[in-house]
Amino acid sequence: MGLLANYKKSEVVIKKERFESSFDYAEFNEEDKENLIELEKKALHTGNLLRENLKELGDVFLEAHKIFSNNKNGMFGKWYESLGFKKDFVYLCLDRRQLSIQYNSKEIYKLPDRVIKDIKKIEKENEEIVVEILEAENPREKLKEIKESLNQNKTKENKDSRKEKIKEKLIKISKIINSNVFSDEKLLRLENILLRLEEEIL
Repeated sequence: MGLLANYKKSEVVIKKERFESSFDYAEFNEEDKENLIELEKKALHTGNLLRENLKELGDVFLEAHKIFSNNKNGMFGKWYESLGFKKDFVYLCLDRRQLSIQYNSKEIYKLPDRVIKDIKKIEKENEEIVVEILEAENPREKLKEIKESLNQNKTKENKDSRKEKIKEKLIKISKIINSNVFSDEKLLRLENILLRLEEEIL
């Protein structure tokens, strides 16, 4: 009843305030436009309530996690499962709450689950990049840009690593050829190195 009462109270406030939509409803008739604007208000209001509830749930799970960790009994999972929560959801709530505390950011609660997971992965490598994402005008776009940059760097590192392996194999081939002694064993080794080199190049 508490949430519903809050919703009804704030719904009155929403109707009193002048509401400016950022969506273009030009293609709709007046009745549909009015209905969609009302639905937009409700969606925004419900989204705000959801973000607030996610923050509160994050606090609850964080506090419970600390208590279970102190008791070292490994029962945290059983506890939240007995409440009907799934592991992925609980740890996303924990991650959101920890990120919001660590980076003093409310933006965390506006971001989709996928973005939170990506930020957690990036955080392990570079915390400064996380700050850059959260302080960006459009965090999703900034994350996409950073992920592309990181992928390009990894691709370059993989190519460099591949070049090094090929170089090592060519040095081995050169040593065998320069020895001028071609025993069956050396020829077999040379053939194996050449086969592996061919696989590397292809």
